[in-house]
Amino acid sequence: MRADADFMVYVAARWPSLVREAVLLGCPPEQAAEAVTDALSRCRRDWGRASQEENVDHLVHDALLAAVGRRPRTDEATRADRADELLVLAPPTLEDLAHQKRQSDRALLRRSALVVVPVLLVAAGVGVYVATNGSEPGPEDKDEIGQVAVEQQENPAPGVVWWADGKLHLDHTVLDIDGLRDMTRVGNGVVYGDEEGRVVYAADDGRRELLGHKHPDVPVAATDETGLAAWFDPGTDEIVVVDAATGDVQVRTGVDDDPEVVAVDGDVVYLVGDDGARALLPSGQPAGLPVSPAHLLDVRSRIRVFQKDPGTIQVVQSAFNTVFELPGHGARLAPDGNMVATRDDNGGVLLYDTRSGAQLDARLGGGSAVLAVAPGNDGTVTYVIRSGAGAQVRSCELVNRYCPTVDLIALDGTAVLAR
Repeated sequence: MRADADFMVYVAARWPSLVREAVLLGCPPEQAAEAVTDALSRCRRDWGRASQEENVDHLVHDALLAAVGRRPRTDEATRADRADELLVLAPPTLEDLAHQKRQSDRALLRRSALVVVPVLLVAAGVGVYVATNGSEPGPEDKDEIGQVAVEQQENPAPGVVWWADGKLHLDHTVLDIDGLRDMTRVGNGVVYGDEEGRVVYAADDGRRELLGHKHPDVPVAATDETGLAAWFDPGTDEIVVVDAATGDVQVRTGVDDDPEVVAVDGDVVYLVGDDGARALLPSGQPAGLPVSPAHLLDVRSRIRVFQKDPGTIQVVQSAFNTVFELPGHGARLAPDGNMVATRDDNGGVLLYDTRSGAQLDARLGGGSAVLAVAPGNDGTVTYVIRSGAGAQVRSCELVNRYCPTVDLIALDGTAVLAR
């Protein structure tokens, strides 16, 4: 096939740089070739489409980020030296990549058979300790954020971060947190907003840091792409942009209205105020969006979604000058921008491919019983579904219709999925 031939030319040409890039992203050097092989094996299916859209580098980069994220991370200070010293061997063959994809599919199928996954306890027991603020907090901040119990556990739904019944489930840790409203995955943790309007970063080691304050009903906007989080602080009438993992303020700028920060895409912050939607540039200077009567809902990978009217969303791809008007209320884009989740008149989930406007099969999610939905990269979507007196976390790969499921046994209230 022509697509396979073009694909393998790309693999041969880019293999050394991709292996070194994996190390720079934090992959251990001894696992870098494996990570790149894993990433490339997942790109083959969409290569023809990506080639037509001149988007192959973006496709590979997203797959590589995901593959590195599934492996241990190295110390950032040593990554450049390790990449320079790396001995890169020959690239994989097409048969090697096909074998890797089959191995990945079989591993996913085995996980889908586990309805309840046993919890693995760290250090031969349940380690419980107290998490407070991050590095050397002042006494006022420490009192305000409080203390929470932290239990070291392996996540029974690998790759999924969720909150339910007062417990935040990260990759290796469970934190007792009350009143969590919304969250976005950043690095090995999340930045979340709670019912008190606090903006907090929680790391996978249990560390928490208070970042600031916002209106409780407006979700904090953040992105894992750059690690930035942004919100409007009604106490100071400022838009605040921080590096979520460190708490370092990148931008703090006063505004005249009370805008809602709806998205962070790369290093650009999108907000909606009295004069419509506008973008806040890294310099802190605002720039207007194209005039639209619609309300901006979300932005990811330069894909924008608006609420055109109460029953219609508008998906805009500026790069390809395409606009799709689709039934739905509200919108949540996948990090790669290729899928959008919305709701129908009955509260059921609707999924659309933002590249074609085609409706995707959302029946795997359980219809109107879906409590939360989070579209992911590479055609994946995660649901929290009401099931009897409890609920389930269900992660689905739409093309292969694989849905590993974890029972939550009981669920007294709502649930939140990290985007």
